[in-house]
Amino acid sequence: MRRDYYAVLGVSIGAGQRELRQAYRRLARQYSPDVNLWDVEAGGLFDEISEAYRILSDPGARSLYDRFGHRVFRRPAGEAQGQRGDDVYVPVELSFADAARGVGLTLNVERFRPCPECAAAGCPACRDRGLQPEVAEVPVAIPAGVDTGAQLRAPGEGHAGPFGGPRGDLIVITRVAEHPFFIRKGDNVHCEVPVTLGEVVLGARIRVPTLDGETALVLPPGTQSGQVFRLRGKGMRRLHGEGTGDLYVTVRVSIPRGLDARTQGIFRELERLLPETPRAGCERFRGGAA
Repeated sequence: MRRDYYAVLGVSIGAGQRELRQAYRRLARQYSPDVNLWDVEAGGLFDEISEAYRILSDPGARSLYDRFGHRVFRRPAGEAQGQRGDDVYVPVELSFADAARGVGLTLNVERFRPCPECAAAGCPACRDRGLQPEVAEVPVAIPAGVDTGAQLRAPGEGHAGPFGGPRGDLIVITRVAEHPFFIRKGDNVHCEVPVTLGEVVLGARIRVPTLDGETALVLPPGTQSGQVFRLRGKGMRRLHGEGTGDLYVTVRVSIPRGLDARTQGIFRELERLLPETPRAGCERFRGGAA
């Protein structure tokens, strides 16, 4: 039974390249055939040490060894197909608009492919792994409605398996940028729209932005600043299942500034004609009374 490569060199699994190199040099001097001319066992140990260092000093080979062990470098007798390859995880940055509408992308994916020189059987060119690194262009369709943290699977686009094993999958992890106007909360979208004092007092029909253009919003007379209106079906498309979320519009009254004397007079006349007492209900709470 073949010994663990880390045990052969006497290092831990987390050993760095410097520690590996020092261990190899120390053991190579001890078991070198030039020093142990008549010791057959020492020659075998030297070959084992050299093989362990060759694999562990190569980051790609070491990664495969850590995942699959010795079998990735020697096809077992009678085995027709190797083990399934690992999945590849690729993060993707999306704009808010792309997440809302969906988008097609072509990703450059770093992965292992079957070695073309030995048909994945294992040869010196691929260091007996049957695999070689490649950067492949993989088309991926991002559906509408994705959010940050969504994981989309592209079957069979991951690492090739050792010795002809089937490919793993490509896992696309999405990260959606924030929008300067819209705020997403699940499948619903929120926004704030400024309105004039006249529009909320008299009522108005205004145009508000949506994810797919704009739509009309009717403000009834007497609309209050901070009032929220719900526009059904104007939110984010649901990623799982049918339907679309809603758009919630909060209106904020834009208070005019820098009024001239004439306009100030008009507002004073309005205040005289509309003698409201909006703070009347606050009087009973004076002194902390409940």
